Amino acid sequence: MEDAEKTKLEEMLTCPVCRDIFKDPRQLPCGHSMCMVCLENLLDHSSDTPFPCPVCREYFGQIIGIQKSYALANIAEDFRVNKRRRDEQTKSVYCDFCQEKKTLAFKTCLKCEVLLCKEHAKDHLELPVFTGHPLVRPLHDLLERKCPQHDDEVLRYYCNTSRRYICNMCALESKRGSLATEASTVLRRQLTEYMDQRFKLLTEKITESNEAVKKLQELQREKPKVNTSLNSVTVVLLCLWFIVLYYAYYYAVENQTLTEALDNQQKDMHHIYSSSAEILGDHPMKSHKEKYKTGNLLLDLGSASPFIGVSADLQTAERVKTKLDYPNNNSRFDKAPQVLSAQCFSTGIHVWVVEAEGYWDVAVSYKSIQRKSKFSSAFGNNAESWSLTHNGKGELFAYHNKRRTVLSGSLHRGRVAVMVNFKIGSIIFLAVDSTITHLHDFKAKLTQPVCLGLGLYRVDPPSKASIVKAW
Repeated sequence: MEDAEKTKLEEMLTCPVCRDIFKDPRQLPCGHSMCMVCLENLLDHSSDTPFPCPVCREYFGQIIGIQKSYALANIAEDFRVNKRRRDEQTKSVYCDFCQEKKTLAFKTCLKCEVLLCKEHAKDHLELPVFTGHPLVRPLHDLLERKCPQHDDEVLRYYCNTSRRYICNMCALESKRGSLATEASTVLRRQLTEYMDQRFKLLTEKITESNEAVKKLQELQREKPKVNTSLNSVTVVLLCLWFIVLYYAYYYAVENQTLTEALDNQQKDMHHIYSSSAEILGDHPMKSHKEKYKTGNLLLDLGSASPFIGVSADLQTAERVKTKLDYPNNNSRFDKAPQVLSAQCFSTGIHVWVVEAEGYWDVAVSYKSIQRKSKFSSAFGNNAESWSLTHNGKGELFAYHNKRRTVLSGSLHRGRVAVMVNFKIGSIIFLAVDSTITHLHDFKAKLTQPVCLGLGLYRVDPPSKASIVKAW
């Protein structure tokens, strides 16, 4: 609809002689307009005959009263400037899927939030699975439509409470907050009811015990020679104390269990971050040297993709444009531009520091990862690998089993540390600069040997990664 209106407006602002947008338009007595240059040319070629209007063919003779249309001139000039700006913006928008070359975008998918060229837009136009994906003209201002709190999400919904547009993540957080409040209210009510029931039950037991004691005292008055009543009263009182002690012990044990679980979680997190600081920082205590020994972690040339060049010392990988003549083998990534380390590990704690630039993946991968597929072999697109991705624009993402997590952190330098802990089942990614910044961590039960993986995806700007340290 918007394109149709622009076409109609452009048609109304087109000169009937030169078929271009009006330049210095002049209005004829019949009401039609044309460019001043076009009018002068027509007058020059119509000196011996009456001059006709090129639209309605009305004659005006040798002397024509014309006047400049200021409103039409301003509208035409404004339309010309906006069209030029729109064309320049459209030309600078490129397809997000054409990594090796810049291809002009044909459409923008508002649901996928990606720019598509004509080739990559075919699936959205033809496959039924993309029926609910709205396609519009290429949007150069997609970043301006991003949520200020969640940079990777587009503003989609209008919130009546806050009276502003929000994204999916904002809506989800609002819903989670409401659910948490409701759950807290329900839990508080259930806990109150439970305690009331227990208190009522305990009160009934005490009342019954008091009544039993009174009856025994009455029997004792009636039969003073019988001494068994005193023993019965003692037994009842002991039972009452046992009931009270049981409930007190039960609540004490439950409270102690919850406290110990919370302490264990805090100790695990403290252990992870303190280990990271000792290993990666200039810590004054040097006792970690006995536990972590520095060694050379080398790249496996036999796993390198033909589009990955490996240095002679087997510690640097670079994305190349021309396919290299590597020998074919079963362990080589033939389509995904990736490479694995030669050494793989199955126990202990390991830390690898990588310095990378451009569009890259730093990953932890099982040695058994697929090697002969373009998409299922990519790091993070399967259950065998966990990756941190930098798209070359300062944005960071975490991938595992085709699930993407947008990270709020950023990298001032391209130095990243990967920490793998088999004992507690964790994979932690850290940014290493003047300080150590936590980026993301995965919880994973590691059941196979794992290797360091590097993925490099673009030639321009160059994608490159080097192994700096390994413990």
